[in-house]
Amino acid sequence: MSTILPLILMTIESEDDRAFMSSLYNDYYHLMYQEAYRILQNSHDAEDIVQDHLAYIIDRIDKFRKIDCCTLPFYLVMCIRRRCFNQLKKREVQQKHIAGSIDHEQFFFEYPDSDESVEEKALLHLKYEQVLEAFQSLPERIKDVLRYKYLLEMTDEEIGETLGIQKNSVREYLTRARKAVYKICEEKGYAR
Repeated sequence: MSTILPLILMTIESEDDRAFMSSLYNDYYHLMYQEAYRILQNSHDAEDIVQDHLAYIIDRIDKFRKIDCCTLPFYLVMCIRRRCFNQLKKREVQQKHIAGSIDHEQFFFEYPDSDESVEEKALLHLKYEQVLEAFQSLPERIKDVLRYKYLLEMTDEEIGETLGIQKNSVREYLTRARKAVYKICEEKGYAR
């Protein structure tokens, strides 16, 4: 249970409003959190959604006092659902934006010489969507290295500093990422 809202409750001037919000918090916090977690499958995101909604309620206490006590739990859950689905849509748009900003010719392929591995040559012939789909299934650490390298155009040294790894390890991550993408594409039948 969050400790932030009880602190916020102390800032409410009216004793009646503070009592109403305390009661609402104690009675419905778990219900709202469970619904948010069910949809988002992430405890931090669920907590953020509930906290945001409770802050929203504090700003509109008069309106929420008028809601019938039998209807209130249903209304709170519906509001939480709407917030969760809005967050999921926002994430989807952000991911599409990130994916759309990736130059498919530059995404994985930066080779100073022509001594490309079999995986590297095969990746050049895959469709952008196939490579992107494979990218989505990589571990977060490897995706971060790729994002920093190809989206943010950071140097290996900058990436190493950001992630707390050696500069040479960055190159290893990039090599592993290309091999992993090729393997995923091969398993899906994209690479031949």
